[in-house]
Amino acid sequence: WFTLCAQIINFLILVWLLKKVLYQPVLNAMAERQAKIAARLNEAEEKAAQAEHEKGKFLDLQQQLKSSVAGEMRRAKEEADQFRDELIASVRREIEQNRTQWLASLAREKESFLRETSMTIAKGFHKLANNTLRDLAGDDLEQRILAVFLSELGKLSQKDNEQISRHIAETGDDVLVTSAFVLSDSLQDEINRRLGSIWGKNLHNRFVVDESLLAGIHIEVAGKKIQWDAGNYLETFEKDLAANLHLN
Repeated sequence: WFTLCAQIINFLILVWLLKKVLYQPVLNAMAERQAKIAARLNEAEEKAAQAEHEKGKFLDLQQQLKSSVAGEMRRAKEEADQFRDELIASVRREIEQNRTQWLASLAREKESFLRETSMTIAKGFHKLANNTLRDLAGDDLEQRILAVFLSELGKLSQKDNEQISRHIAETGDDVLVTSAFVLSDSLQDEINRRLGSIWGKNLHNRFVVDESLLAGIHIEVAGKKIQWDAGNYLETFEKDLAANLHLN
């Protein structure tokens, strides 16, 4: 028994020594390592949680950035569309303004051309008719002109004739008879007789020639002018022709 007890005591001492010298440091090292591992795991979990949080913030920021970019793009597109529409409207207004100015200028040029053309044609016709009448002047034409003039003279009212007669009697003024050609003695006598029968025998007629007249006779007395001149018809025709050419 003694040996057995000694062996048991030796075994217990060996176990205590193993625990004290070998197992305890190992256990302490394992516990320390386990604590470090747990700490690292906790740190890793915290970092993972922080990383997840940062990831969420990044995703939110990314979404905000996308929304901001989309908004800026939309706003830029709207501004570009507005600028394009304003530019198109401005160009259209400018085109319409230029078109209006061009049409107005064209109308003025057309009016000026028609006016100048009509005046040229009318004056040309007037000159042609003037030359023609002068070429045709002769006894027969002069007699007809006198007949027409005396007919016009007969259209004076009684009041006008009385006023002229009274003026001649009071002032003794001459009656100025102007013709485009030299009147023959017979024509002058006929005029003297006709005027004397209307305004009195004591009047004195003074005959003058004005070549600017066109186949006509004028009488001036008492501030009145009685006339018949083919030029008046031509001037009226010239105006009517110019007006018609202008309207057409």
